[in-house]
Amino acid sequence: MYHAFLITAQFVLSATLVLSAAWSPFPVLGFLFASPGIGLAVWAWLTMGLRRLRIHPSTTEQTQLITRGPYAFVRHPMYTGLLWFTVALLPAPFAWWRIVMWFVLLSVLIAKTHEEERAMCGRFPEYTSYRQQVGGLFPKLDRHGESRK
Repeated sequence: MYHAFLITAQFVLSATLVLSAAWSPFPVLGFLFASPGIGLAVWAWLTMGLRRLRIHPSTTEQTQLITRGPYAFVRHPMYTGLLWFTVALLPAPFAWWRIVMWFVLLSVLIAKTHEEERAMCGRFPEYTSYRQQVGGLFPKLDRHGESRK
């Protein structure tokens, strides 16, 4: 039930942010700011395999631990891409409720990552090491502000 709530909340919040965005008068500019998020999510999907995409924060017998491509930089690149895409849409039109919705979306995705990570740690003993080396939603930085990868 909790997973169904997280999935539903993710889609409702994302759709509301996308559908409430005003793509004019600067549709090209909005797309330029949003496109890296789209690109990251698509790269993650292609790296994972088009048929392996799951929205449920659990594992199956077919689940694999992927640490290449965007997964070498962040453990949840599809969520990172979604956050990037939706935050790029926030200025048009500016509304406090849209900003609040984005932070609620962030909270939902963090909760989903906790559920996924619990399942991944149970299925893959090496996930703990991967988790220590690679950031969750954002790349880990060394003390000089550079990405570890």
